[in-house]
Amino acid sequence: MTVLAVSVAFAVVAVGAAVQGSVGFGAALIAAPVLALIDPRLVPAPVIVTGLVLNLLMVRRERAHTQWSDVAWPISGLVPGALGGAALLAAAASTRQLGALMGTMILVGVGLSAWGLHPRRSRATLLGAGTLSGFMQSTVGAGGPPIVLVLQHEDGPVLRSTLSRFFVVSCLVSLTMLAFFGQIEGEDAALSLMLIPGTVAGFAASGWTARHVDGPRARVVVLALAGVAGAAVLVRALL
Repeated sequence: MTVLAVSVAFAVVAVGAAVQGSVGFGAALIAAPVLALIDPRLVPAPVIVTGLVLNLLMVRRERAHTQWSDVAWPISGLVPGALGGAALLAAAASTRQLGALMGTMILVGVGLSAWGLHPRRSRATLLGAGTLSGFMQSTVGAGGPPIVLVLQHEDGPVLRSTLSRFFVVSCLVSLTMLAFFGQIEGEDAALSLMLIPGTVAGFAASGWTARHVDGPRARVVVLALAGVAGAAVLVRALL
């Protein structure tokens, strides 16, 4: 990779980390498409590794605002959802219709939430959101929106803390599945190490930006990012 390519990769990872460090969601959504254009080797494993590092940093910073027990239900649904999605992906000849359905569901959920209708946080909705998140991560590569929509009305620190714990486990599940199916190679470690400084820089910046988006602003940003994720899944499926 050229110096320019490495610099752009550093910048886009830093921006994504700053956004997720501020609202709890969005790093991969911002960084992955650009990194794939820079060098296809940067996705998926290096992006997931940087996401794991970012979320571990966020867990430490926001540790006072929630506990691992608070994400037990969505995590319980994550693994079976991911396995179900992987099995369906292996059996299906095409995932275009599934991607279109999932993208449409996300957009409908965002629209209803913006209108004032949203799922109430409960054990059932958290379990369902975790299952759907794992399923969507395995099939269409966008697992964040389901759990984000359920947690959208939490205070900023609680939202970031809860999401970061969930995404730590999600990243570990994704890396395990990639390794199981032989999709991780030796160069992925070097590429991950190259991206991690950008992640750390973006996380450091988010300590300042998070204070300016807490409250109602955080929900607006979260819904906007979820909408972008839904639109990206839908467009990718249609094209």
